[in-house]
Parts: sequence; C-alpha cells; structure tokens
Amino acid sequence: MSLNIRNKKLYFIIVCIQFIFFLQAQESIMIDKIIATVGASMIKESDIQNQLNQMKQEGFATSKTSNCIVLEELVLQRMLIEQAAIDSIEVSEADVDNEIKRRIDLLAEQIGSFEKLEKFYDKSILEIKTEWRDIVKNQLLAQRMQQSLIADIIVSPNEVRSFYESFSKDSLPIINAEMEMSQIQFSPRMTPKQKIELKAKLEEIRERAINGESFSALSVIYSDDLASSKKGGDLGYVSRGELVPEFAAAAFKLKPGEISRIVESEYGLHIIKMIDRKGEKVNVQHILLKPKPSAIDMQSAKKRADSVYTLMLKDTIQFGIAAKLYSDDTDTKNNGGVMVNPYSGTSKFSNNQIDPIIQFELEKLSIGGISKPFSATDNIGNQVFKIVKLISKLNHTKLLY
Repeated sequence: MSLNIRNKKLYFIIVCIQFIFFLQAQESIMIDKIIATVGASMIKESDIQNQLNQMKQEGFATSKTSNCIVLEELVLQRMLIEQAAIDSIEVSEADVDNEIKRRIDLLAEQIGSFEKLEKFYDKSILEIKTEWRDIVKNQLLAQRMQQSLIADIIVSPNEVRSFYESFSKDSLPIINAEMEMSQIQFSPRMTPKQKIELKAKLEEIRERAINGESFSALSVIYSDDLASSKKGGDLGYVSRGELVPEFAAAAFKLKPGEISRIVESEYGLHIIKMIDRKGEKVNVQHILLKPKPSAIDMQSAKKRADSVYTLMLKDTIQFGIAAKLYSDDTDTKNNGGVMVNPYSGTSKFSNNQIDPIIQFELEKLSIGGISKPFSATDNIGNQVFKIVKLISKLNHTKLLY
C-alpha cells in the first residue's frame, strides 16, 4: 500500500471523529461519558483517566492541560489502530508481555525493589500487569502502525547536514555517558533441610485450607507475598503469559475451588487456589513462602563467587562461559551475562540508569575489566553477590555530524 493511499484512509478516519461534550443518562445516572469516537472506536472519560493514572504512576507530572493532551494522543492512537486493522498489522501477546515486563522492571529499579513497587501501588505485580495490559497493547499497535507509515520515507545525507547546520554549535545537545556491562550473579541457595522445613510448613497450611479454613485468612497470616496477602492472596484474572511457567502450569490445571500441590518457582514455594476461569484467564489466590537465607548461606554464595573470580583471573575460563555455567540470573546467563537496559531494550546504560552499587564497581574498571565479587540485590530484591565486566564506555561528548 502506498503512502498516498494510507494518507487517504487516515483522512477518512479523521473525518469520522466526532466529539461529544456531554451525555444525559436515563434516570439522571451518569454513565462513563463518551468523549470522542474514531471510526468504530469510542474514547471514554475513563480511558483518559486511566492514561492519566498511568502517567502519574510512571512519574510524569500532570497539569490542567493534561486532559487535552491525553485526549489528543488517544485520538491519534485510535486512528493508527484503526489503520492497523485495515492493514492487518498485529502485535503478539509475547510482545505485550515483554513490554509490560520492561516497564515493571524499570519502575522497580526506580523505586528500589519489586516489593516496594507493590507497596507503592498496594497491588501485586500480577495485578499491575493485568491493569496495564490493554493500554500497553494499544500503544504497541499504534507504534507499529506509525513505523509502517514512515518506513518508506528516505532522508538524504544533505537533508541531515542541512538540519544539523541549522543549529548553532552551542545549542547542540550533549550525548550522555553510556556503559555496556555484563554480570554473573550468585544467589544464596535453599539447602535441602530448609526446603524440607518450608515444604512441611506449607503442606500444613494446605491441609488446613483443604479441611475448611479460609484460604484468604491463611494467606493474610502466612504469605510472604505482602501485596497480594492483603487481599487474601487474590491475584485477579491473569493470563498464562503473566505468570512464571511453573506457577502457570499448575494454576491452569485446577478446577474452581481446587487447591494445588506445592509449586516451586524463582520466588519460592506456592500453593494455589482456583477461584474462576474465563477463557484463557484464571482468577487465583496463592500463598507464598520464601526461603530466608542465613549468614552461612550468604557465605556459601560468596565463596562460589570468589572461586569463579579466581578462575577468570587465571584465564581458566572466559567471562561469558562462566556466566552461562555459574550465574543464577536467568535473564542474562544465556547471553554471556550481558545486561539489557529496561529503559531502552538495548545493552547501553546511561549513568543515571545504573544501580549505584554496580556503577561504583564499574567506575574502577577499564574496558574489558572484571570486578571483584560484591554484595548487591537481584531484580526481585533478594540479597546476592555479583561480578561485573565493563564491555564499553562512552564519555560525555557534543553531538557531531
């Protein structure tokens, strides 16, 4: 489809936009007000409010004009979504899951940990993911359509040079310092004895629930998932992709009212109760018990880190191979330990995007250098040990043509 044809279609969509300033509901009851229609799609007052709420949650300032700005953005977004339907452009559920994960990781990094994030929202991570799903899916679909529209636009070198020369040298932006890094993570491991004790405690809780005690009350008393335990362990309606694989596999096998056997995941040990199922979404409760590492467990993790560090110092093993063999970070171990920036989806980090503890260690290194093991936290707030490698570093510089 040519750009001209697309522009004509977009024009007809624009013509279909109708702004509605108020609705009078029957019996004087106010229903969610329709603010605008774009093709067959309606923009409601709640859509604007949801977008404003997400902006506030992500740290963006709002003002009296924010409603108008959000409405304008939503109208443009719906236009692009309408065009995407015409052009059969889609986004996969995996793409949506990955983008939600990226945003959650970013917010957790900004606020300090996933637990702090859950406390801030007074919702579990799963509830936040569910709440954001439709918003994120629409945003991705609009972005993909926009990229499709501009894909055939070619900018010549002369046009780039002319644009560059239209600015005075003093007004050219500074390119921030950036780093690329990789890591090997060593987490304290649950001992067989700890696992037996934790399973015994959770099995006792499970038996109490099966014998008639309130699952919700037991979750409030015992669950280590602080955000969901306030709601009796209720995670709301969630899809398979929003759950870690082990949890999802168990949850989707349950019948309403049924309680699972003990499930082990990266978060700890769970029991799950099915409340309801609607298509490919389940409404479940869970009780989580997390292992609490002792000083001996932490010392053991530190010894493993020291041993791997010594092997690398002697050139017995390369960093990337060591990451694959020994790292406990499932997100990075299979790509040589290379860390991905949740802000951009690339491997480059600006200084203010790096954990201060990690940055402190990186500043000591030259390119290709490897740090000594140091204490840090993982992406769910657990205490771990890390070794980092500085892959590349770009200092502050002026934008040059």
